[in-house]
Amino acid sequence: MAESITLFINAKWTVKPFSSESTAWVWGGWAPEHKFEKLISREDTLALKIAKEVAEEHGLKIKVYDIANIKGWIFAQIKKVKVTPTIIINNHRIEGVPNKDELLAIP
Repeated sequence: MAESITLFINAKWTVKPFSSESTAWVWGGWAPEHKFEKLISREDTLALKIAKEVAEEHGLKIKVYDIANIKGWIFAQIKKVKVTPTIIINNHRIEGVPNKDELLAIP
């Protein structure tokens, strides 16, 4: 089995209305109109959960790259990742949400 599992995900930035009940804005003296949050799709979350379970069971490291930031995008270009989620173990590539059995079957 491999030493690590590499997972590529794509997080999206969303704008949400800021809650004036929050105390985080008090120090600045003004309340911002909106706040930005990073959201991960359901498929990416499921792939991350399955990869973490397999990594914990077999004592593997897990490397997660978000292609929404520059570092993750560069690594995705190097590995030629086009679709997220993509899991790479050794030279084996699984695109989409895998089953736990699919990950365990990779030598």
